[in-house]
Amino acid sequence: MKLLATQAMPQMRAHEHPNLGRLVTPRHYPSLHEHEGLTWAADNDCFQGLDPHAYYTMLDALKGAPGRCVFVTIPDVVEDARATAERFEVWWTATTRRGLPTALVAQDGLERLGRWLPMVWPRIDALFIGGSTEWKLGPHAEAFVREAKQRGKWVHMGRVNSARRIRYANSIGVDSIDGTSWVRWRNTYLDEGVAYVSEPRPHAGQIRIAA
Repeated sequence: MKLLATQAMPQMRAHEHPNLGRLVTPRHYPSLHEHEGLTWAADNDCFQGLDPHAYYTMLDALKGAPGRCVFVTIPDVVEDARATAERFEVWWTATTRRGLPTALVAQDGLERLGRWLPMVWPRIDALFIGGSTEWKLGPHAEAFVREAKQRGKWVHMGRVNSARRIRYANSIGVDSIDGTSWVRWRNTYLDEGVAYVSEPRPHAGQIRIAA
């Protein structure tokens, strides 16, 4: 599993590790030419409020960037799967037109959109587990992680800020996580966070770690 951090390249190099990648946003995507050999992804910053111009500008800058891009999130609405679905239908071609891997952000209530989901899976490359803390740690999100992996999709979980939650994400099959606490105090916590994501994934049938 990988920890994706939003930070500048000098800090990325200072904490270099195979399980450390980079997460860029419309407010923070400098030095993209230095991504050679790096796993990276892009979030839409909708948690701060969608800025369409900044989002499109970021997408244009990301097009053709080196390294391994595992997903770019389509704009979403926090904790509202139905509104996210409506926004997805408007925005999803913005990434595909630029050759970027598309991610749907899973939000509270996605399990109630059963007629929409079969039309979405073929259009996405990754699933980003967002939503409220209760929803993302509940059975519906876990079921979506399992289905995404069965379909060969990358799975990311956002706002993972403790060792216990990293281990939970690892235990249900998540491929990458992000969390502000690992970067906000990077000199104290980032190397520790990378060590947690580097732990072996539990074997099938092993007791799942409660979140």
